[in-house]
Amino acid sequence: MTEETVHAASVNPGPPRPGPHRSWTAMFARTAGLRIAVLPISALCALTTAGLTVHYAGVLAFGFITLVAQLQLALPFADLGMGAAVARAVARVDGSARAAEEVRTLIRRTALLLLAVGLLGATAAALSGVYGFWSRVFEVPETLAPQVDLVMSLVLGVFFLSLPLGIAERVLVGRDRSDVLVLLGLLPSVGNVLVVYALGQLGVPVAWLALGLPLSTLGFLGVCGYLAFLHPRIGIRTILIPERSANENPVDGCPVPAEHDERREEIAEGTSIRLILLGGLPVLLATAGMVLSEQHGRLVLASAATALDLSEYAIALQLYMPIYSVLYMAATVLWPRFAVDPSPQLWRRANLLLTGLGACAALGFIIFARPVAGLVTGGALVPSWGVVLGLGAALVAQAAHLTQTNLFTDRRGFWRQAAMSLVLLILVVPGTLFGIQLGLGPAAPGVSMALGVTLAQVIPGLLMASRLVRHPRTEAPAAPPATDPAPAPMPAVQAAPLER
Repeated sequence: MTEETVHAASVNPGPPRPGPHRSWTAMFARTAGLRIAVLPISALCALTTAGLTVHYAGVLAFGFITLVAQLQLALPFADLGMGAAVARAVARVDGSARAAEEVRTLIRRTALLLLAVGLLGATAAALSGVYGFWSRVFEVPETLAPQVDLVMSLVLGVFFLSLPLGIAERVLVGRDRSDVLVLLGLLPSVGNVLVVYALGQLGVPVAWLALGLPLSTLGFLGVCGYLAFLHPRIGIRTILIPERSANENPVDGCPVPAEHDERREEIAEGTSIRLILLGGLPVLLATAGMVLSEQHGRLVLASAATALDLSEYAIALQLYMPIYSVLYMAATVLWPRFAVDPSPQLWRRANLLLTGLGACAALGFIIFARPVAGLVTGGALVPSWGVVLGLGAALVAQAAHLTQTNLFTDRRGFWRQAAMSLVLLILVVPGTLFGIQLGLGPAAPGVSMALGVTLAQVIPGLLMASRLVRHPRTEAPAAPPATDPAPAPMPAVQAAPLER
């Protein structure tokens, strides 16, 4: 058993199984269509939540409450890239007894590791709140500081402790059920509205309104867990029933004991904790760089700008997220297909389609963002044209890179993604600070993001991808675990949590 077998690609030494039976265009259209169908509901929920928060807490507190509630969006890399291995392994399982056992072992050990990470993260979040770390870092107004320290620790505690449940999302992606995730994505949005309204009516301190999103997201993950592991058709149970192989006893269908023990020993060796952690390292770096780049705007504005600037950017981002989610969730149908065959035709069509859709989405955002924000907040909080144009440009740039995000999923590809994401982070944070000094205010993060994604990801990504699809590498049998460095698995859902 090799590291390549465990983390990334083939779960048997032969050629990978054929890709999903449903055509990518049909699944793309289905996923995008479903997301567009549910978009009015999720957008209405997001806007209603924003309006309720402004009503209960005021304009200046709105930005900080949104920052606390959505801080978990900046931490999807907390799974250390390990959940990504599950998605790719599930996508490529071939139905054999060996493959089924490998997937079971990988899921079990990944869940235990994520539980350990979650306990450590929740403990660190609790200690940070006790010592007032959050209110000092984000320059929170004195009236909100004690509330923010407590609530932010609770929000992060819920997030960290739910890390093992996040594997369920990866299983559904590997099962080519992104369409199901799109529909389930309504749960956090609807739940957030209900919790915020209930807390507001109860008259709780305003910072507690931030608990709506993490609590509703926890419910969403619970439903994902049921579908991924218990549902008889959608879940993983259907692919963990192995076909009879030549190693099985022809009388009772059970493996020959000696061979079975040897196989289990190889699987346990190949799915060791060390190899799982090493396999997730490039995924961790790539996801951390990208997500921190996407979420840096709120963090930088909270530290270097005014509360009004933060609130103005936050309301624009509330409108941006549901639009971007249409493109992101539609693009996830490429994951299991590129994992099997990086087709040049598929790559070209996907790039053209996603970039074109991104341009159309950006135009709609630019036209409607200001009047919709004004309607929701009663004219109290309308983003400037600079904020709207900057985020619109960022939307086009991110859409142009989505195909490459789903293409670079082998070991070498994920190191490329890690390099591009870290360069992006290095560019956007000082770029935003420089923009604030130039007087761009809340428009600085969007402008910086648009330029950074274009320079650090879109251009180099297209150049590297064009060479990859023209000359795909034939995967040779991997070296023994002692000498072969751990590969990178399927990408995690980067920077696009489902409430987007």
